[in-house]
Amino acid sequence: MKNQSVVSLAMVAVLCGLHHPITAEETRFRFLATGDAPYSAQQDTQYRQLLQQAAREDFAFLLHVGDIKAQSEPCSDEGFEAIASLFRQHPTPVVYTPGDNEWTDCHGVGSDPIERLGRLRQLFFQDTSVLRLQQLGARSQSQQAEFSRFVENYRFTKAGIMFVVLHVCGSQNNRRIDDVPSMNEFAQRSAANQAFLQAAFAEAIKQEAPGVAVIIHANPDFENGEEEGFHRFLETMRGCLDQYRKPVVCIHGDTHYYRIDKPLKSTNGQLYLNFTRMEVFGSPNVAGVTVTVDRNDPQVFQYQPYYLEKSDRADTTNKAAPATNRGRGLLQRLLRRR
Repeated sequence: MKNQSVVSLAMVAVLCGLHHPITAEETRFRFLATGDAPYSAQQDTQYRQLLQQAAREDFAFLLHVGDIKAQSEPCSDEGFEAIASLFRQHPTPVVYTPGDNEWTDCHGVGSDPIERLGRLRQLFFQDTSVLRLQQLGARSQSQQAEFSRFVENYRFTKAGIMFVVLHVCGSQNNRRIDDVPSMNEFAQRSAANQAFLQAAFAEAIKQEAPGVAVIIHANPDFENGEEEGFHRFLETMRGCLDQYRKPVVCIHGDTHYYRIDKPLKSTNGQLYLNFTRMEVFGSPNVAGVTVTVDRNDPQVFQYQPYYLEKSDRADTTNKAAPATNRGRGLLQRLLRRR
């Protein structure tokens, strides 16, 4: 990957390419990033109130990075449909990528993960009235015959900034070595993700995009890269960053720990200074992050926590506390994924 040329990347740009024209007014916009919620009835109320509050602002779209339910809850059509209805009613388009709680972990509550993935694709992506991605000019990878099943991989440009949504989820990205169907699914989706990410960066180079946002669910362990389910994603990301030197942000969830940092290094140990990771809040904290995108800002992306105002907050005896303890251990953070 590291030695692959810009020309070779540009050749795969035909896999997906829609350049959205920039209007004079569209050089700066905001969106609201959320994820890993709601996990309970109380959080469902809070999340709905958060979206009602956001609907009164000028956000261009809502982002949910996955995990629309707790891991221990049933993976039911009823639960999926409730969130789909919430997204459908939101006044802006919704950018969504599935988390592991929606399907990968469903074997733990008596459901077939592969069947549940198929249902998610039907409810959230094949029904275009739910996310309304067409309003963003989104192009799905499923438009290519080779990748027709991957309706959840898509990209769009706004103000010339490229947004790439990849299905990379927690729980080792469904790499379950004791389950043949899961391993087959994992291998096929990983290959699709690699092709889609390469094509997106090739197009960003071609269009001279001022910045790229890559949206996934999982925390892929940028620092150490020890989990094999994310090796291919990290390898592909490094190859793209070796050639695209403008600002790149990866927005994800999974470990429920709001942070903004620069954790990724090249294979020779050099920090990618143009790469930023932003992880959203997650259960028990029902909050969002305002992401301001300005193509004329050298950094392109700016971040600000977004909380439910007191006047809109439901009475609760289990108030969420901000994640401020930077010294918590890895085990504690992993347990909070649930």
